[in-house]
Amino acid sequence: MLKKLFILFLLLTGKNAGAQLPDFDIKERSMYLPAPQKAGKIDHSLTLAQIYLPDQWLEQSVSGPMIEYKANYALPKGFALNGSLKTLLIANDIRLGLSWNYSLIEQIHLAIAYQVGFDFGILREFGYNNTVRVWEHHPMIRLGYSFRNVAFTLQGRVDWMMRTRLTLDDYATSNITGSMFNGYSFGLFIEQRLTRRNSICLGFISNFNKFHILGWPALMIVDHQYFIPEVNIGFKL
Repeated sequence: MLKKLFILFLLLTGKNAGAQLPDFDIKERSMYLPAPQKAGKIDHSLTLAQIYLPDQWLEQSVSGPMIEYKANYALPKGFALNGSLKTLLIANDIRLGLSWNYSLIEQIHLAIAYQVGFDFGILREFGYNNTVRVWEHHPMIRLGYSFRNVAFTLQGRVDWMMRTRLTLDDYATSNITGSMFNGYSFGLFIEQRLTRRNSICLGFISNFNKFHILGWPALMIVDHQYFIPEVNIGFKL
């Protein structure tokens, strides 16, 4: 899967490598680069995220795709509202928060951000009638470097679970985790001009978590972090 995504990324970006497309600046066409934007500007993207769950959770290698819609709304003084919805129908992840973006120099950019996350899962097939709801904190920091047509962004994030409610048929728990440190992640996002106004992004995320919403049907909440890699390919709309 990773090899196919990388080949697709090279083909799409290479198609426009030799073309002279005017009026393009990756700082204005990026979804991840923490460069301040003009107040009132709205950016959004659609991403395919391939997530690889630990073998220990399901006793075999399992991966699944999640579709993510992401939107940014620029505010004055470098602030921005950031939101996203990642879904596989039975597993869903909604996040909403605020970021402060600042350009240290013309090519180097920094952001400090915080998001509230709400994960929910619904399984009503194969004789099951289970649901899960999770509230989380997600503080993060981003550091980006931009050329005119390409941008590289590093991201670090902490995942803290606030409250988890699980329902199994007619039995419901009040809060099975309490306030709990779930883990952390590191990400690298490479964004490249695709058309005159749009860009394509290839992302690699290393998650180290006790719980991931994609693995919730196995009811996996363990006492230490597992490595959960994620590969993304996204298109700015």
